[in-house]
This record gives sequence, C-alpha cells and structure tokens, in this order.
Amino acid sequence: MNENVARPERATILIVDDTPENLTVLSELLEPHYDVRAANGGARALRVAASAPRPDLILLDVMMPDMDGYAVLGRLKADPATADIPVIFVTALSASEDEQIGLELGAVDYITKPVRPAIVLARVHAHLELKRARDLLRDENAWLEAEVARRNRQRELILMSAGEGIYGTDVAGDIVFINPAAAAMLGYRREELIGRSSHDTFHRHLPDGSPYPRADCPMLACLSGGRGACNVEEVFWRKDGTPLHVEISGQPLTEGGETVGAVVTFRDIGERRRYLAEIERKSNFDELTGLPNRNLLADRLAQGVARCRESGRMLAVLLVNIDRFKSANDALGHAAGDAVLRQAAARIAACLPAGATLARLDGDEFVLACEVDGPEDAARLAQPLVAALAEPCRVDQRQFFLSASVGAALHPRDGDAGEALLRNATAAMRRVKSAGGDGFGFYAEEMNARALDRLDLENELRRAIDAGELVLHYQPQLNLASGAIVGAEALVRWQHPQRGLIPPARFIPLAEESGLIVRLGEWVLRAACAQNRAWQDAGLPPIGVAVNLSARQVVAQDLVQLTRDVLAETGLDPRYLEIELTESMLMADTETFAGTMQGLRQLAVTLSIDDFGTGFSSLSYLRRFSIGRLKIDQSFVRDLTQDPDAAAIAVAIVSLAHGLGLTVIAEGVETEAQLNFLRARRCDEMQGYLFSRPLPAADFESLLRAGRGLAPWADAGAAERSLLLVDEEAQSAAALERLLQRQGHAVLIAGGGGEGLELLAAREVGVVIADARMPDMDGAEFFRRVRDMHPDTVRIMLSGFADPQAVTRAVNAGELFRFVARPWDEQTLVDAVRDAFRHHEMRRAHCGGRRQ
Repeated sequence: MNENVARPERATILIVDDTPENLTVLSELLEPHYDVRAANGGARALRVAASAPRPDLILLDVMMPDMDGYAVLGRLKADPATADIPVIFVTALSASEDEQIGLELGAVDYITKPVRPAIVLARVHAHLELKRARDLLRDENAWLEAEVARRNRQRELILMSAGEGIYGTDVAGDIVFINPAAAAMLGYRREELIGRSSHDTFHRHLPDGSPYPRADCPMLACLSGGRGACNVEEVFWRKDGTPLHVEISGQPLTEGGETVGAVVTFRDIGERRRYLAEIERKSNFDELTGLPNRNLLADRLAQGVARCRESGRMLAVLLVNIDRFKSANDALGHAAGDAVLRQAAARIAACLPAGATLARLDGDEFVLACEVDGPEDAARLAQPLVAALAEPCRVDQRQFFLSASVGAALHPRDGDAGEALLRNATAAMRRVKSAGGDGFGFYAEEMNARALDRLDLENELRRAIDAGELVLHYQPQLNLASGAIVGAEALVRWQHPQRGLIPPARFIPLAEESGLIVRLGEWVLRAACAQNRAWQDAGLPPIGVAVNLSARQVVAQDLVQLTRDVLAETGLDPRYLEIELTESMLMADTETFAGTMQGLRQLAVTLSIDDFGTGFSSLSYLRRFSIGRLKIDQSFVRDLTQDPDAAAIAVAIVSLAHGLGLTVIAEGVETEAQLNFLRARRCDEMQGYLFSRPLPAADFESLLRAGRGLAPWADAGAAERSLLLVDEEAQSAAALERLLQRQGHAVLIAGGGGEGLELLAAREVGVVIADARMPDMDGAEFFRRVRDMHPDTVRIMLSGFADPQAVTRAVNAGELFRFVARPWDEQTLVDAVRDAFRHHEMRRAHCGGRRQ
C-alpha cells in the first residue's frame, strides 16, 4: 500500500433532502459517529459531493422539487470524481419498480421513511465497510502493480504489520526502515535513525542507569532465532533522554528459511500506566476531598494498631460528623453540599498533628487516626476540630453555621482492630449527636447495647410493615368558612406488640436512614387511599386525604406509576388524593423532581407544600411543579397572635397563595384566637388540636358520620362600635367601661398587653385604648405590635406619666392616634373616641370594608 495514502478517522456522510425536519433527524442520528454534511436540493448536493472532502456515502431523497433523486444519481455516476460514491435512497416510495429503477441507476440500497434509527445506522455502516473494502482492494492492486523492488516489498511488509510505531532491522539489528510515527515518538528525524543500532539507540541503559546487556535485548533475540517472536513491555529512551514506556512486538523476517531481519512494532503505554495509576488512586482516595477513603483507612488503621502493639502507645480513632449537613445539602443542592464538605475537610486537615491520618467515609463523616499517649491527648485533638468547624462557612454568597459531633475510641481499650475502633467511635459520635451535637465524647461500653437495640428496632420495623403493626391516624382538615371537614392528613403510627405505641419521631428517621421509608411510604399511600375509598363506599361525604412524601421515594422508585397503580387498585378518584412535599425536597434537585411532579399532576393528584416558608423558598417552583396548596407551618401559627413577624408571614403566605390561585391551610391551630385571626385573614383551611388531634380510622369515621365541624364563620364585617380597653387597674377599667357603654360602644376589657393581643386576634375591633404602663409589656411595645398586626385599628393611649416629646414622636410615627392624660376629662375622652371611630370608618371605606 502506498504509504502516502491517508484515510480520515471518521467517514463523511452527505444527506440530501428538501425537508429540514428530515435533515435534522438524520443529522442528529449520524453525527455522533460520522462527519455529516447536508444539502437541501439536488443542485446543492452535486456541488457538495464534488467538493473536498468528498463524502464517503450519500443518503439521497427521491422526491425533491428542483431535481429528483434519480436525476441526481445519474449526474453523480456520470462524473468520474463522484461515480464511486455509494448512494442509498431514502424515500417514502415502497413500490418494487421504484426500487428497481434506483438500483439500475446505481443506488446501493433503499431505506424507507419514516426511518428507523437502527436500520439507518446498520446499513450506513455496512456500505461504508464495503466501500472501504473496495478502496483497500483498489489500493492493494495498485501497490502490487507498482511494487517491484525487494526493498519496497520489505517496507510494505513492515507497514502491514500494524502498530503505532514500526521499524525494521537487518540481521545485525541495524535499522533499515522506520515509520514517521515511531520517529516522532522517539524525537528523531527518520534519516537520523537509518543504519543505527536499534539496541544501542533505543535501550541505551536500564531505568536505574546501569548498562543494558545485549544478551537481554528481546529484539536482538528475535534475530538470533532462539526466541522467535517477542512481546514485552520495555523502556525506550528518547533523543532528549526522557523515558518512553512502550509495549513492543518483534517478529523475525525470513526468506528461504533464513532470518534476514526483523520488524518491530511498539506503542506508547504511558496513558495506560497513568490510567492504572488513576484506578489505584480512586480505589484508595476520596474523589471529592482527595483524602484517603475507607479502603485506605482500613490499611492505615491496621498499621497503626500494629505499631501501637509494639510501642505500647494508644491509637485514637476520632469519627467526625457534620451536624445539620443534610438540611443544608437538601436545601441548596449537592454542588453547595460538596463545597461545604471540601471546606470541612480543609479545616480538619489544618488541625492534624504530624503522622496523623485523615480520611473521609460516606457522606458527611470523617475519621482521624493518630497515635497518642493517653485519653487526654485524644481530647486535645478533638477540641480544635470542633472549634474550627464552628466557624462560619460561606458558599455561593450564603453563610452557614455548622458544628460537629465527634466520637472517640482508643486502642486497645475500646477495640483491638480497626473495624471495632471505627464502630465504637461511631457509637460515641451518635451519643454526642443525640445530646444536641456540637461536642466530643469517648466511647462507653454500654453504648453497644444501644446500637444493638437500634438494630433490633430496624429489623422489627421491616417485619412490622408486613405484620400489620402499622396504623394510620387521621387529623381532620376543616374549611374555615363553612366549618365542615373537607380532608384529613394521614399520619403513620407503630403499634409494637411489646414496646407499645412507638412515636413517629423515633422510627421515621430510622426508616429514612435504612431505606425502609420507600416500603413504608408505599404502605401509607395504599392504606390511606383504600381507607378513603372505604369511607366513600360507606356513604360518608367525600373528602381529600393528604399523604406525606419522602425524597427517597422519588429517587428509589417510579412514584408516578406507583400512584397510578394504587389509585387503580383502590378505586379512589385522584382528586381525593393529596401528596405533600417539603420545600427542601424541591429545592435540592429540581430536575429530578420536575418529571415526577408533572406525572402526578397529569394523574389529577393535588400537590401541596408542607411547612411553607420554613426553608429556602423559591416562588418559581410553585408554578413549575403545579402546586395546588400551601400549608402554613405551625411555628408561624403558634406565635401569630403575639409576634408581628409570625403574623406578617402567615398573612403574606395567604396573600401569595390566593394571588397564585392556590388554597392555603394552617396547621397546628390550638386556640380560638389563632382560629379567628386566620379566618379574618381569609385563610382557607385549618388543622390542629383546637378541633381534633389525629384519630384512628374508626374515630375519624364517627366524626364524619356525626357531621361535626366548626361553627360557620360569621364575618364580623363591621367593627364600628367595638372598642378594646386595656388597663390593669380594675376600678379604672370599670369606670371607663360605663362611660363608653353609655356612648353605645361594645367594650372588651383586657388586663394586660398579651391578653389584649389575643382579643384583637379573635375579634374585629375599631378602637383600642390602653394604659401606658402594663405589667407584661409597656404601652409603647403594645401599640407597636398593634400597629404592625392590626394596622386598621385606631390607637389611643392613657397615662398620667408621659414624656411630651416621646408622645409626639409616637403620634408622628403613626403608633398613636391620640394621647389622653390621666385623670381624664370625660368629654375630652368621649370626643377622642368619637374622632377615632370616624377615622376608623374612613379607613374601612378606603379599604372596601374588608380586613387586610
């Protein structure tokens, strides 16, 4: 074969079709494998086919407006430059006569539309291989005709022996031919090597610098006839003196039974050596932090134990767990979590003494192993670690405050082998974490019993799912306008035959850690749907049932298919099923959840956000995931009658939900004041102990059957004559009550600021009068909260002790409408109250008469 003939690594395919969509489909299919060119008509195709680089194969549409495929094929075959290019027709025509016409004109194959990717790829590959075979045969024939000299035949034999670097020697081992690739790898020009000894040039010396004996040279052994062909790994030396690791294959050349030379092929195996080294690195080091992993740690611990047995010292094994890392990782995503782990690794490494080993185990756990003289040294190791990890951590413009739980085990006291030390250090860490984290503790023997109890509990939970020990309790969800029960949240309970009722806080985290949450969640979904359908079949009014979703369920199973199957099995209408998600789940991996949420919405299942506002909220996901309902977290509900911030957040969530066309439910409602506050702010639904705790299915059914609910909400609508009087002095309050009742006002009385805020949350009040001095909070603080939480309520202060400048500032700041000094003049007070109600009426008229 002519050594100047070069063939591109990738074949070039020309696609000819007047339809852009067909060009796009075929291009996307073929581009991963070939260089693709495209033409949208016959004339364009002829120009592209005649230009460099010429295509190796043409996919040609038959039906085109300017020049059909038959005409294009005829022109291609008439041009010597393109006559040899194989053409495959791609057409919707299926008649055998159409195929016959194309084949007679010179087409090599037919592919019918619509195309099937596997057929296209297979036929393109087959015809390219046929073309390459034809080209090879043509070249070989040309070579056989031109090659007459023995020297040229020998060179062609060497080239045909395959390999990256090729050279030939005579019987003495002197180089008679070398290809350009070999010369380039070794850093020589080809002419520099002709006639030189291959052994002296490439071997020179051994890697340690000592002479390389000629008797050990595998290439010279090929020529001696004693070894025949050889395949070995060697080190060649480049012209600049640098080593080249190669794999060589030597084959003697014979004529008439006598050795006349040898052909040697070699290839650079440096990349392979680096790859093997990388595999070795990955098997022993953590990819994220570069620290030793569990595999290498086991070896280091074994070495440390052996040394300590000889020296009599202790081996301290400290297991470091990052507190609250999972929450940050779930909220901000894995990329930010990885950045936090790298920072944590760097901080721990900065605290290491000489000779210590730091390794990363799974997730957020690190292990420090160090030889010490006693327990005190181990404690001194732990203290700076805890302090370093408590420093603020910044990732993506966010600041985190992490902490660490560190457990320590000592050899030989707490274990005689590395695995035992790790296990006991983990037990010690968990005890620290259960006590609140951010600390350090040694292993204690009795902790093994706790670990065994946890393992037993996990095994019992596996059995409980199948043994019918799990039950669902249902907490009613009520419409705040009608007071009727409109739904229920399904909450799982474990009725253990020996341990009694085990609270969810104990077994749900265990289920999450062990992966049992997937089976548990499936059981809850199926049981809740079946129970809801059973209530409907019993003639009870249809209600929705809400089921909480675990992030692991989305990752570990096809949740959409599971939900579809459960709905089909139970016969429950999808509109009566609600799936609750958490913000952290959605924010952690939106791409993973997007497809699942879309599939659930297509089933007509309602999606809701649990604990809305407690995480890293993003309004975009409310629309992206087609959320139907928001749940106000009980932490906001608990304080909304006393804390302006909690009240503002609750009101904002209601306003946001209604603005987006969503419903909103408040959880954890426990007082009438909380209920009335939410009703007045147009919250849609509630659940909480004020109405009912979670109930067994039978008790919940009785509740439904009895038609129990809240009293319907009668919107006060008008607070024109309602007045709240806040005064700790009973006589003063009674006198004021009589005076104001004579004016036709409905008077509410509170003995302090906290009681006053409760009454304001429960009732619509137009005017509030309060004393400047109260036992639980002063008047200024009380009025500030009233202004923030009930801005339409007009505020009047009574006091016998007041700083005129402070009063003026309060009035100017909008905290007070009027100040009345004690002892008050009755007419002055009556006039002030009258003006206050007029001001309130003007405000209500401006706001449309609705409480905001």
